[in-house]
Amino acid sequence: MIVADKNEISPSETGCFPDLDALWSTFPRNTRLHMERVGKYANVMYQYMADADMENVNDSLGNEFRAVSRQIFMLHDIGRHYIPFALLNKVEDLTKEELQLIKDHTVNAKRAIKSIYAQPFPDEIMKIWEEVAVFHHERFDGKGYPDQLSGTEIPLVARICAIADTYDGITSWKPYKKKQTTREEALRIIEEEAGGQFQPELVEIFKRCIVRV
Repeated sequence: MIVADKNEISPSETGCFPDLDALWSTFPRNTRLHMERVGKYANVMYQYMADADMENVNDSLGNEFRAVSRQIFMLHDIGRHYIPFALLNKVEDLTKEELQLIKDHTVNAKRAIKSIYAQPFPDEIMKIWEEVAVFHHERFDGKGYPDQLSGTEIPLVARICAIADTYDGITSWKPYKKKQTTREEALRIIEEEAGGQFQPELVEIFKRCIVRV
């Protein structure tokens, strides 16, 4: 799973997990599956964009990112390590405090990344990973969290991941859903958020790419 050259690996100052696999193993199965699906969806978008150099993606992310892009997108929810298992699996309505605990997985991503002793990626990739993990719940209209960034203030990788993450959240099976949402219904919901939650151009790219998954 870890793909960095050993010569580029350096120890974290605050690491309490020996490597990335050790931290990954702490996540419950349903969370890991969600992260893997989001990694797949976001990577299809990114690879499509990289082939045509849309949104100047190759210059902004660099050539090295392409080899690890799916894994980095998959690790977007690394901050969920600090959410209690019981809360991750709660079916009942969340309290205000519980909702904030879940939202805090974005800011806790930095803490989770620093908890890994053996740095799993080169510095440039670590920076991109942090951008995905911290900012994938920002909204294009500036009403997201944690920093209420808007438009292109939001890193491109986070704007891509936001669509993939929402799509999986809508289409995933959940025990409290009376009716599971179809792909077509999910795409309609995402289209309605073009210019609101999501960058319109990226919504169009996602619609083209999702048929490939």
